[in-house]
Amino acid sequence: MKFIKSQFLFESKQNNKTYYTPKNLIIEICTSMTLLNNEFLDNILDRGLKARYSENSQVFLTDLKNLLLSKNRLDLGKFVDSKCVSDDEVSKINGLFDEVEFNIDKDWDQLISSRNLARNIIDKLLPEKKLESEMISKIYWIGPNKDEENGEDIVIETKIGDQYSFYLNKNLTLQKSASFNSFAEDLIGEDLDNLFKEDNIGKWDKLTQEWVKIIYENSNKNIQAHIEKFIDTKRIDSIGYFEYFDIRHRDPRFKYLGEYIKEFEKNILKFSDLMNDIWKNRKEYFMDLERVEKEWYEVKITVLNSRILEHLFTTSLKKDKSDEITKLESGLKRAEGTVKMKLVKAFVSKMGCLERPIYYLSSKGENFIQVPNRDFFRKNYDRLDVQFDYHVKFQVSEDEENNMFKFKVKIFFDEDHLADLDVIIGFSGGEFSGKLNAKYKFDLPANFNYLVSKIDEEI
Repeated sequence: MKFIKSQFLFESKQNNKTYYTPKNLIIEICTSMTLLNNEFLDNILDRGLKARYSENSQVFLTDLKNLLLSKNRLDLGKFVDSKCVSDDEVSKINGLFDEVEFNIDKDWDQLISSRNLARNIIDKLLPEKKLESEMISKIYWIGPNKDEENGEDIVIETKIGDQYSFYLNKNLTLQKSASFNSFAEDLIGEDLDNLFKEDNIGKWDKLTQEWVKIIYENSNKNIQAHIEKFIDTKRIDSIGYFEYFDIRHRDPRFKYLGEYIKEFEKNILKFSDLMNDIWKNRKEYFMDLERVEKEWYEVKITVLNSRILEHLFTTSLKKDKSDEITKLESGLKRAEGTVKMKLVKAFVSKMGCLERPIYYLSSKGENFIQVPNRDFFRKNYDRLDVQFDYHVKFQVSEDEENNMFKFKVKIFFDEDHLADLDVIIGFSGGEFSGKLNAKYKFDLPANFNYLVSKIDEEI
């Protein structure tokens, strides 16, 4: 178990590319100031002080800049390793305020949003009590010091030394994509090479032939005529998967640029591009679209999802890691050892966990989500129960995504349901392309923040 808990398991990537545009500068500074002084915006929003800034809104920007420069618990911040500290190079600030266009009448909603954001942080950050302004030691505004690794807007530091990082006016992205290889290689290693080896290549060939046959036999006559410019349709049953992507227009006049095909308003040279365009516009070119889709999805579910992908994972996991997998009465499988470690690693990396907790807060406060830090998973690793399943259901769905291969992961902390992750595998760049893609979809329970906070308190 020693290697499982190592720093290597969930280590961070470092990238110092700087980027920042001050489009949300007003909200970031005003939210920070309202946290430090809960009545900061009340005089403007409720008590008529707006008049001071109506004739010249630039005065308001100057006041905000002076508050930042005065370093009265609001500092320009930068990250040193995973710790946020004060940055004394305040010259970075001046030019940013000059770029901001602000009119207190037109941009009134920004001030309302700032106060709403601050109030939500006050009410929701700590599980059992409100965040009082007296509890705050500093607030760091990251602004010009943002980079790819450190992209949050503000960091709140309490007097007991805890730091909380916030993205303001931003929802956590619960869907992310990556190549299929990055997921499968991490889980089954060198067995991924079997995807196109002898046992499977015949299945890929069959999938290719059915794809071509279904489209050709069900297309309108004019589309069939275009297909015949690329292949001998009497030999569809002999087309191989790799051969399919090498097929070009048969007329030597079009061997370089392809033929202009008016239905798609472009030149097409490669057969796979033609087929992809036909499928993308299938509502126009199939006589019985519902039947065609059902026929193709049945083939894809049977051949790609079951005979190729499910078989690949099952064969590999049974061969090397059967002692790390326990089948449960629910139909799910419990992961232990390296299988558990790799699934947790996939969850942590794709959710965007860093060496510090991150909070995402939408403008109206309806979404307030904490992304725990990597140490949360290291310290609680032994108490995490990781269950998974990838069994294929042979049923065509109206939802196209449900016709893709799904690798489902459920994570529990003791008896509490902590999170779900679905890895949805399908073709990228078109319905039948040369690449498989993995889409990661997270589902967090309504009490996710509370569970994470409660677990943190137990540590």
